Amino acid sequence: MPETGIPTRSPLTLILIALLVIVLPLGIGLFAAPRLVAQPKIGIIRLNYDIFSSTAYEVTEQLKYAQENDIKSVVLIINSPGGSAAFSEELYLAVLNARQHMPIVASIDLLAASGAYYMAAAANEIYAKPTSGVGSVGVIAFLPTGVFIEEDLLTTGPYKAFGGTRDGSVRQIERAKFAFLEAVAIGRGDRLKISLADLSRAEIYTGVQAWEYGLVDDLISTEEAIRRAAEMAGVRNYEVVELYPLTFGQGTNYFFGAYQPQPIDMHRLWQPPTDWPAGLYYRHVVPAGQ
Repeated sequence: MPETGIPTRSPLTLILIALLVIVLPLGIGLFAAPRLVAQPKIGIIRLNYDIFSSTAYEVTEQLKYAQENDIKSVVLIINSPGGSAAFSEELYLAVLNARQHMPIVASIDLLAASGAYYMAAAANEIYAKPTSGVGSVGVIAFLPTGVFIEEDLLTTGPYKAFGGTRDGSVRQIERAKFAFLEAVAIGRGDRLKISLADLSRAEIYTGVQAWEYGLVDDLISTEEAIRRAAEMAGVRNYEVVELYPLTFGQGTNYFFGAYQPQPIDMHRLWQPPTDWPAGLYYRHVVPAGQ
């Protein structure tokens, strides 16, 4: 046959060209895509120990960060006996507001008692472990001292120096208790299988009991609760991020570049309240001898 002047290529050359033109760009794209397109994030917020101004501030700031930075869902990991009534209510309202923007799941580890459960009641769903401590729906308060006259102290009202009467304080405590009960009733809705009268006994239930009473939705691990949060947000191939270091920057809780939450002090977690200023507190106190 006459020569056409068009050089011929070997099959090996054609295969190499195909690899360069098709396979190599495809491989580069698959490698670069996760780095160019960020994975959806599920945020972790940890509540450890008592609820006071500092812990309430940390949690509310992390919830704010989640809303402002396109976190798809938040999991609250709870190890807390409760604390101040006002700051527990602040956390409840903060979680209630955040769930308007994203699903919120509460996962109870060791304990979610009193004000800590109050906060959890605002979540879309609550999960626990079989032996978790759950409940203590009630209030502890320090009553004012009896009214007395101090000759060198001038006040513009008979209760200015005392805040009110002791029987008035009891009524305030009852109002706080019913507000707590109502929050649980609204948050759990038809899932609640225990009467408010029985719930007001302020007992701490095991995770199994809490599940039977409808105080939690299921008994699952924290990892499963995270997967449930992602499912509620409608995301797959997600990244789990700790919101504390993202919110407050790198601190002392870093170990080889990874965030490490502080270990839980069991004694501190279960110890009764001591040396607290007068006021209302959502806290369970273990009776003497138990």
